[in-house]
Amino acid sequence: MRLTLIRLSAAVITILLPSLLAAQLMGTVNFDFDSDQLDAQAQQKILEIAESLKSTDSYKPTVIVGYTDAVGGSSYNDNLGLRRAEAVANALRAAGVPIDRVGKTETRGKNELLVAVSTPERLNRRVTVGLEDILAACRSYREIPLTPSDVGDALQADLVTRVQEAVSYYGQLTSNGGNASAFQMAGAARADCEQAVGFNRDAVRKVEYAKKCFCSSARMQVALGLIPAN
Repeated sequence: MRLTLIRLSAAVITILLPSLLAAQLMGTVNFDFDSDQLDAQAQQKILEIAESLKSTDSYKPTVIVGYTDAVGGSSYNDNLGLRRAEAVANALRAAGVPIDRVGKTETRGKNELLVAVSTPERLNRRVTVGLEDILAACRSYREIPLTPSDVGDALQADLVTRVQEAVSYYGQLTSNGGNASAFQMAGAARADCEQAVGFNRDAVRKVEYAKKCFCSSARMQVALGLIPAN
């Protein structure tokens, strides 16, 4: 499928390039009004998320984000959102998710409402559990949080995807021209990612080139306008 090299809308990116999304959503837990307590429905949902996390082969860290509805002040809701996120994190650990799989907790408070209303709304009172994409516009590949223990099928598949994306964009830019920075970054991403894919899993430089692949791939996507620069 041929992609037009323009600044794509969020909806188009969601359809065409799911690997660019900030996190792979594993599940959402909802809360009662002004509460950080887990009701029966929330506890059942956490058990489902826990089973998904335990059965998912992924090197990506878990990120747990708490939200509130629009009722109340920003400071109070920021704190409430964080308490909700921590409640879910603790429940996931209690459900058997390894401690090192339960990553950071964050709060968005009453920002990013799912339903744009100023009244109490259960859909807005939520915690999302996702696998954070380490693909970000990095200053140095050394900042990418990969270790030898992360090498496996999931990482290899992600590297192959980065190669395919870089090769596709490089070919299109070769034909179309007009974006010298993106062309340069696509060439670097193609080279780094092909190197990363080619190394055996136990090779000393596998992780080094995997980091370079993620970093140059991110820079390419920034140059294309697909993701913002950090």
